Amino acid sequence: MREIYCFDINPVPAARPRVSRWSTYYPKKYTQFKKDMEALTSELDVIPIENLIGVNLVFDVGLPKSWSKKKKKEKVNTYCDNNVDLDNYQKAILDSLNGILYLDDRQVVEIWAVKQWAEIPKITVGIIDKGE
Repeated sequence: MREIYCFDINPVPAARPRVSRWSTYYPKKYTQFKKDMEALTSELDVIPIENLIGVNLVFDVGLPKSWSKKKKKEKVNTYCDNNVDLDNYQKAILDSLNGILYLDDRQVVEIWAVKQWAEIPKITVGIIDKGE
């Protein structure tokens, strides 16, 4: 079984929790991403997979607004060369989909991922059931 889901949201890397004297918290950008993903996934009517799974991830990262039109044209649909590690993007989306598409991200036994520049930011998630 193979399922493909597309989320119209700009990818955000998972951030480490910040620790202050009084509490532990995540940065605003990551917290907002989690809220937005929760809103997008609440619309899905799926039963979480219980078997081992493989995941295909395509991160279409939005082009920075500060870039010139010429640079945007050159970079669109090329590999993303920003300073964000690919595994941080993976962690953010896999954590957001816990309990929704699968019971826990411990079920993931294969990952294929790519990050690329795009005019319209989105995250495409393909789930392959490995328990069949």
